[in-house]
Amino acid sequence: MLRNFYKTLNTDIPKPIIILVRTQLPQNIGSTARAMKNCGLSELRLVEPREKWPNDGANSMAAGADDILKNIKVFDNIPSALSDVIHVFSLTARNRDITKIELGPDYAAKKIYENSTKSEKSAILFGPEQSGLTNDEIAYSNFLVKVPMVENFSSLNLSQAVLLMSWEWRKLFLKNYLSETEYSKISEPQLSHKTPLSTAQERDYFFSRLEKFLELNNFFATKEMKPSVMNNLKSMFVRFNLSQQEVGTLNGIMSAIEKKISYNNKD
Repeated sequence: MLRNFYKTLNTDIPKPIIILVRTQLPQNIGSTARAMKNCGLSELRLVEPREKWPNDGANSMAAGADDILKNIKVFDNIPSALSDVIHVFSLTARNRDITKIELGPDYAAKKIYENSTKSEKSAILFGPEQSGLTNDEIAYSNFLVKVPMVENFSSLNLSQAVLLMSWEWRKLFLKNYLSETEYSKISEPQLSHKTPLSTAQERDYFFSRLEKFLELNNFFATKEMKPSVMNNLKSMFVRFNLSQQEVGTLNGIMSAIEKKISYNNKD
């Protein structure tokens, strides 16, 4: 099952630090903590939050990520928040009059993961909700990260932006940490609930009932069309890889219809 792989994997490599700069609403801090915990990240730092911290307004939106909230560190400025960080990435939605290397979120996550494998800390900066980071704040960054959203509506909600970057990291983390077989279970289509597949014999029993029912109710205009129609129906049902339970349901439907017809014929 997929849920077996959505777990916290303990490794020694440093995970990216999320830094929120001048955040206005404590609720967004809470939802950021939730997004981080969804993806296995744990270190959240605040720079000059507008509201006093700690703040009860964040708790409801954290939805269980209380451990992240309790361990938040608050800083007076960006340099102090980055004192132990080597690589800095800043998220921005708009073009900047400043020369920086711009990366997409997937490539940025790749760079962050590469840094982690060398035990080099990376941090991702997110600006305040209304205005984003200033050019002076972005100046501390090695890279800009831009998400290619719709041109005239590119700004993301703060926690959405954090979740997007956290998930890009999570994907790479899983791909490199899990075996190829394990990773395929989260990157390829999977049944959400596995039940035994039907056998050819079980399907043939349903097909024979269906054919008899259609024949008794004059579905086939001519005898010549019956093989073609039945082959099409068989191909359709077989293509769905029906489970034993699903074939049982189809047989139950046939039984209910047959019972209804038999009852009506008695009248």
